[in-house]
Amino acid sequence: MALKIMNGKTDTLFIDRFSALNHEAWCIFGSNHSGMDDFFRLICGEHLDITADCLMLPENPGIVSFKKQQALYESELKKDDTDFLDKIDPGTPAREFIRDIQNHAGLIAAFNMTSCLDKGYRQLSTGQSRKLMLLSQFSKGISCLIIESPYEGLDPRSREEVDKALCHLHRQNVLLILFVANIHDIPCWCTHSGMVSQGRFILQGPRQDVQALLEHEAGREVPDFKAGAGDIDEQVANQPETDQPELIFLENGFAGYGGHDIFQGLTLTLHQGEHTLVTGPNGSGKSTLLQVITGDHPACYQNNLRVFGVQRGSGESIWDLKKQMGIVSSDLHRNYVVPGSTLSCILSGFFDSIGVYQAYTRQQELLAMKWLERIGMTQKARTAFRDLNFADQRLVLIARALIKMPRLLVLDEPTQGLDGLNRKAVLDFIEFIAKKNICTILYVSHREDEFRDFFVQQIKMGGIRSF
Repeated sequence: MALKIMNGKTDTLFIDRFSALNHEAWCIFGSNHSGMDDFFRLICGEHLDITADCLMLPENPGIVSFKKQQALYESELKKDDTDFLDKIDPGTPAREFIRDIQNHAGLIAAFNMTSCLDKGYRQLSTGQSRKLMLLSQFSKGISCLIIESPYEGLDPRSREEVDKALCHLHRQNVLLILFVANIHDIPCWCTHSGMVSQGRFILQGPRQDVQALLEHEAGREVPDFKAGAGDIDEQVANQPETDQPELIFLENGFAGYGGHDIFQGLTLTLHQGEHTLVTGPNGSGKSTLLQVITGDHPACYQNNLRVFGVQRGSGESIWDLKKQMGIVSSDLHRNYVVPGSTLSCILSGFFDSIGVYQAYTRQQELLAMKWLERIGMTQKARTAFRDLNFADQRLVLIARALIKMPRLLVLDEPTQGLDGLNRKAVLDFIEFIAKKNICTILYVSHREDEFRDFFVQQIKMGGIRSF
């Protein structure tokens, strides 16, 4: 027996029984507020406040989680020597995270990561850094691997690569325990499934025996972020009118790092109301393109780029331009490390800052509270943003981007980490504001279930086509 819990109890979670054997592969499903995060921490040995009749946890398991990925990113930031070099410090080479590269060459190639081994960590895309974390754990020869949302942030091909690698580990008798927030992410090769709901482990057993019950329990009512949308109409009515329909113009665009282009030859025109979907494999430059547009990549000054009719590099203020943007991205999420409450995070959207450093009005505070109510997090207004789980942080950052109803809403995989119901609620709300022409949407996604009909053009890195 590799893992066993009997009558395990914390302040927020109760597990009457759970056991797993070395040859098994478990997939635990739960919504964002089900208690699944606490169960994950418990299995990883990170939950100290627990009583149990029996508590047998895996010894030295491999762990892949959003929290560990964030810790790694922050560790890399502390080692950033860009200020002391005459070029951008790319970070620790990817190869240094993988043990015995020669013996794992086949697996690295299967993950399409061979060409990334000499890249610095900060040069990797979100999906590439996630695959690197998985490879790092695989290469340690662990007997138990615990993974939070293994398929998040990955393009379809990468999802298949990770799926095959995990299945291979299962066949080698590695105990796998996956935690997923979307019912369709439960892999077909898993031997067992379970579900956490309202702080209890309510379903478990062989996957084929409980799958139908899991799907039934997962079909709850979708939250409605559009409820009480009168405040949105009022905001839009108070916005100044503009006679500048062109939002973005980029001609033969290019960008890269360390002298290597990530994309080149990209021409894009985006007018008001032209909601645009950006797709492409991990590492193709989707996030980099958005960083060029938002002014967060130095190539914005080297390109023939106009933002809201203003030529970049003409002495303009990036802060004046950002007043008209709302942004959600993995880069923003990683960098939002300042102390501050959930409420202050949403309020920072008014000032385009990470943290709040100036006085805000009572009206702005009331509007931020309205957004907390909309996403079901009023009770967490005073909770430190960094103490929220990953999914709740993502919802708060979406509210932060939307609070000022910007002309251009730049969303880079905004639903990453959300369960199926919250994902649909966010997409329904984005569709609502798109069809009411409140904001123009520029949206990056790998997931085909997010390709809504309000998008009028699609950028595939390497070309543009209209729907």
